[in-house]
Amino acid sequence: MKITEKEIAECAGLWLAEGDKKTNKEVTFTNSSIELILFFQKVIESLYQGKNKSRLYIYSPSPRIMITSLNNLRIRNYVDIRAKRTYYIYRLADVKFSKYWKEAVENITSDKNFYPELLRGIFAGEGNVKHDLKNNNSRNVRIASGVRDKFMERMLVFFEIPIKFDQEKRAYWVTGRYVEKLNKMNIASLHPEKESKFRKMIDSVNEMHYSPGELKLILLGKLGSFKRTKDLANEVNRSQIHVLEVLRDLKHENKVGCIKFKGKTVWVKKDLLEKFLEEEKYKILHNLKKYASVTELSRGIGIYRKSISRKLREYQKEGLVERVNRNRWKMTEKGKIIVGVDESGSESQ
Repeated sequence: MKITEKEIAECAGLWLAEGDKKTNKEVTFTNSSIELILFFQKVIESLYQGKNKSRLYIYSPSPRIMITSLNNLRIRNYVDIRAKRTYYIYRLADVKFSKYWKEAVENITSDKNFYPELLRGIFAGEGNVKHDLKNNNSRNVRIASGVRDKFMERMLVFFEIPIKFDQEKRAYWVTGRYVEKLNKMNIASLHPEKESKFRKMIDSVNEMHYSPGELKLILLGKLGSFKRTKDLANEVNRSQIHVLEVLRDLKHENKVGCIKFKGKTVWVKKDLLEKFLEEEKYKILHNLKKYASVTELSRGIGIYRKSISRKLREYQKEGLVERVNRNRWKMTEKGKIIVGVDESGSESQ
């Protein structure tokens, strides 16, 4: 079976989490999931060109031997009375291949395109799901790390996930809505047990949680184009009333604005709104002389007649236009300067 680059990257993540990175004699991986062990074996052996045979060390709290033959592995069983559950150590001894594998992992970690697979592998090795069954909206994921890890933090920054390192617990925490980012990259898909817990947590959530002020930042980030309150409410899974209150706060802070478009109120960032209004103003004034009436102007430039009439009254207050008759307007000298028209009536370059 052909191994993909993504599978190799996932395997690299597993090794970063629970491999022995100090030894130069062999490639090792430790985990309590036999499925992960076999996945690691499949990937490693697809890359290995040597003659040595992979070994599997099984450590169980019980003296009962459960596995004696599996997947062409050399198996040794041991009793570990300190173990809470059975765990496995995969080993492939080969100095040359050990060097090759470490170089491959270094190349993979330097490529940001593999960050989702690497994080998926690390989570399978060191991740845990922390979910309060009494509070369906609680969502917490923990990734164990004895000390702060520069590479882990580089990946978190890349995915725009806040860095929350718990010195006491020796782990990174991902909480609230940021867990949804992990969900989108199938963070728990490698480990069957963790995937089950993670899926139950995600499926139990009734409403996405936002910390104070966080919803403002999210809505502001979504307003790179015109959007209705209803559309924004659907995107953040909140009521229209709640979203409207936040939008009004942002408008009061001069960060967003709104206009009527086809009878509906739409919102956008303040600087984009100002740019739009300036372009609209130029479009109306530039074509004002071309058409005999507001009605014809409306048809010609594709803006509602009532909207143009309202805009012309606003421009009149600014001294940019003046009314000729009931249905016709013309630019003032000030308006011509705005549009860029010289004394001969031609557009200036």
